[in-house]
Amino acid sequence: MAAFSPLPRLRPVEVFPAKQDNRPILVVQDPSGLALGPIAVSPTALFILSLLDGEHSLEQIREMFEKETRNSLPADQLEAMIDQLDAAFYLDSPHFHAFMEAEIEAYRTAPTRLSADATTLGADGDGLSATLERLLHENERVRPRNNGGPVAGLIAPHLDYVRGQRCYADVYGLLAESEPPRRAVILGTNHFGQASSVVATGKDFETPLGTTRTDRAFLDDLQRRCRCDMTGHEFDHQREHSVELQVIMLQHIWGPASFEIVPILCPDPCGPTGTLPHDGRGVDLRVFAAELGDMVRSAGPGTIVIAGADLSHVGPRFGDDRELDDTFLQEVEHVDQRVLEALASGDPPAFLQILMGHGNATRICSVGCLYTLIAALGWAKPELLRYHQAVNRDSGTGVTCASVVLRGR
Repeated sequence: MAAFSPLPRLRPVEVFPAKQDNRPILVVQDPSGLALGPIAVSPTALFILSLLDGEHSLEQIREMFEKETRNSLPADQLEAMIDQLDAAFYLDSPHFHAFMEAEIEAYRTAPTRLSADATTLGADGDGLSATLERLLHENERVRPRNNGGPVAGLIAPHLDYVRGQRCYADVYGLLAESEPPRRAVILGTNHFGQASSVVATGKDFETPLGTTRTDRAFLDDLQRRCRCDMTGHEFDHQREHSVELQVIMLQHIWGPASFEIVPILCPDPCGPTGTLPHDGRGVDLRVFAAELGDMVRSAGPGTIVIAGADLSHVGPRFGDDRELDDTFLQEVEHVDQRVLEALASGDPPAFLQILMGHGNATRICSVGCLYTLIAALGWAKPELLRYHQAVNRDSGTGVTCASVVLRGR
């Protein structure tokens, strides 16, 4: 048996129902993408996994299993199960920690932050550029009513291109009509990373469309203003798609070498500590947004800020005990519209208060980057172009998003 802890602990996982050969199953997966792949389990096996909390020994797990199911659990069977979980990086163990250290070191020493292959990113058979070209030209765009002043910021989805294509087309079709700025500050969501505060990376982004440089001078100045190193957990960027998908769209419309980026992942400020990092490490998100706003305004029209942001995540796949019927989706839209109205008002505290008031019940994942965008660009006027619900009733998933443009007042 592998050298794991005598009190085995399962890493954070997601569990959702699925079907295999038309039979219901339960799927366990690692949301961070670090484990080798999802695993199908029975309800009985899921009960065993629930006991891997770092507080129960193997003997205690066997006793609790027998008490719950009235069946025995042989020691060698339990040990084999834990061995398999550890081999697949599902356990918080020395094996996993060694793997993580190697992954982090590989990221730090790599010349660029390397994207997945074009197919994984949604490319059709004729390539990623052709796929994105169709996205921009085959969707009827919603154009802004307010055409005064330069574009200072955007909200685009971080959904995959297929589900979010209409909103992507709205904002990136608009940008394609203008010359590239000097830099794009791209605010993303830290879905699965380790940091509790803002995370930056100094890596250039290499995608199937080419390599775009990171503006390290701008990033260094931002860190000096915030009085902290925001790259300590930069490995969080490696598997995070919310920034990457915006970089690729910008590369497509402007060319990868015609602008620079400042890639930033923002924490969720809906917890009990608000905009302060929950572990006390790193910059207050409110302070970060203020410093970023000062720098952007000083830089003038040569800088644009983009939030790669989705809104609600609802349905059985995300833990709701309701089907995605019209009534439920209308309720979700009502919540989202209140949030979008708060964004349009340019009042960051009110925006947060709405979400915290109902415990972010619809799981809006991008609160941090949306808050940062409107706090940093308080002088810009947001205009909602489109609200969209991407719903798949078969998989029990509903994800909402919007396209928003911000222009200088």
